[in-house]
Amino acid sequence: MLLAVPAVVSGALVAMPAEAMTYDAAVPTRNIAISTSGLGKVTVQCFASKTCKGKLSFTNSSTRVRDYSVPAHSSRTMQVAVRTTEPAYPYAANGGIKRGDVYYKDAVLVVNQDYPRNKTRTYNVQTETLLTAQQITGVVQGPAGHTASDIKVELVRSLRGGGTQVVRYAEVPTNGGIYKFTVSLGTNNSASGPYKLRISGHVDNADNGTTRSWYWRGSDGSTTGGGGRYLDEGTTLRATKMGDYNANFTYGSITGQVTNSVPPNGRVDITVAAPPRTYSSNSKTRREYDFPYCGNVYGSTDAANGGAYSVDFLPVYTGTQRYMVRASYGAVRTWNARTGSGTGFGSCFDVMDYERSTANLLAIPAGGILSGYNVQVRRSSNDLLIDGAFSGFSPTASDQTVTIREKIPGLPVLSAPVVARGHTNSNGNANGDNTIKNLPPGKYWVEVGRRTSCSAWYPSVFPNNDAYFSGADRGAERWKTVAGKYEEYSKSLAMGYVRKTPPSGYKGWMYRGYCKALGTGTYNNTARIRGFDQSTTEQVSTIRKGAIVKGHVKRAGGKTNKEIMVRLSSSDGIRVIRTDVTDSKGNFYVAGLPSGRWTISVNSDSWRGIGRTFTGKHSISVTSGHTYSAGTLYFKG
Repeated sequence: MLLAVPAVVSGALVAMPAEAMTYDAAVPTRNIAISTSGLGKVTVQCFASKTCKGKLSFTNSSTRVRDYSVPAHSSRTMQVAVRTTEPAYPYAANGGIKRGDVYYKDAVLVVNQDYPRNKTRTYNVQTETLLTAQQITGVVQGPAGHTASDIKVELVRSLRGGGTQVVRYAEVPTNGGIYKFTVSLGTNNSASGPYKLRISGHVDNADNGTTRSWYWRGSDGSTTGGGGRYLDEGTTLRATKMGDYNANFTYGSITGQVTNSVPPNGRVDITVAAPPRTYSSNSKTRREYDFPYCGNVYGSTDAANGGAYSVDFLPVYTGTQRYMVRASYGAVRTWNARTGSGTGFGSCFDVMDYERSTANLLAIPAGGILSGYNVQVRRSSNDLLIDGAFSGFSPTASDQTVTIREKIPGLPVLSAPVVARGHTNSNGNANGDNTIKNLPPGKYWVEVGRRTSCSAWYPSVFPNNDAYFSGADRGAERWKTVAGKYEEYSKSLAMGYVRKTPPSGYKGWMYRGYCKALGTGTYNNTARIRGFDQSTTEQVSTIRKGAIVKGHVKRAGGKTNKEIMVRLSSSDGIRVIRTDVTDSKGNFYVAGLPSGRWTISVNSDSWRGIGRTFTGKHSISVTSGHTYSAGTLYFKG
């Protein structure tokens, strides 16, 4: 038999027909907290189309009675009452049974319906002693000699929209101590609202002294959960009638010495990081980690070459492999590279083998200190050679560009960070002088002929570009044009301008974000480098001639159609943008296009005003190695 289930939809009470046909009112409350004076609260629901009226009582000849009145199709909280001598009175003196921090009695609640229909129904319920508040408490403890100062534990509530509110805080002595928060329970001794606990402390041996914080993780009475760096990693806890919620904070340290083999051997930065306990399913959230998509920083310090380091106030996950240590000097960084071991890692992802593996992470032992973890910072001495080829065209400088990107799980290639750059020779090989040197250990996309940004100086039929540089926001970019041979701004020289008389028919030079490529490029190659002192040769796919899209730009009002940028782009996160600039007749050809569908845009760099509106073909599908026409594009800017 299916029972009716009442619910509230858009503020109105909705009930299944069977419930409404049998009774006008119902009481869903099954646990009723009773005050010392014998008063309690229950929810009364009215299913009728008229106001429900009646009486509430417990079964006893001398019982106390309370009236109820609930508007049609709604619910209300109503009072119930019991004499201190009745069986339903739950206190210990009346035979109540202890459970947690309350006493309870089994009882029968009577709903005597008077209106609209005269009916009586009973409910088996439990009454229990009223408990208005409960405690969240715990101990804060760190290892002797590595304690933090100004320790504070905060009771935090999450707010709508992602903010937080500190409800209460407690200060804890440097050598550890107990904190306590009293929080209100809900109606009828239901659990408190949701909270999280955050601890902060001042760490003297960090860079210039730093206050660090993290969120408690675990369960009632268990400290094995350790801590999480940010709010979403903290455990949500609720105080209950069963007893104090115990949440202990235990913190520890990683200590050792550091060796710097990078001249001139200055002070080394030490960073301790850890992956989140649970990775967010939201890509935006993962991108905002301290080390994007990988992990967060829990502590940092610095040390002289050959000197000692200590990173303190780290959440302890007893016996759990949790942490990684990065040693860095300038742009040289090593991860979990133990001195004299000849091994190490090149990034946060590399430590976890790009699979979120914990095998290479470090555990803080039960004593609270991982000591003697000596690390080094050194160049990798890893060489990457590339064996490739070009077919069907003579490569430009852009075609010979090499880009090395870390292959981060779940990220498309163009969203992956660039680790190194180089170039091949005209045959498509990167070896000898073109070898990629000192590539850190890791897993990499190897791209050839896929330069994503390029700027250079080009001869121009214009002496300036005042249409672009008008306004305060662009005045600082006037160095991008040179009238004749000699520059007006020294920054032009700093940005690569070499004094040269413009070719015949040209009036000056302009710095444009454009470089021609003829090949499709290649990226679907993965280089995996482990450890140091390795030489790896990566065989890349032969790069073939890409498709060409030709066309003509015509401009409204007879304005010039010269030197306007035309761009073809894709949103798949894989193909790189290809561009061209119209010639003196307004013609363009965009080359180096892999097969697929491309979006066409005009004046994409706003070189001829801010407008980009045009009519004509806005997209085109191509097959590499073939030539296509985009027709005439009518630019309205």
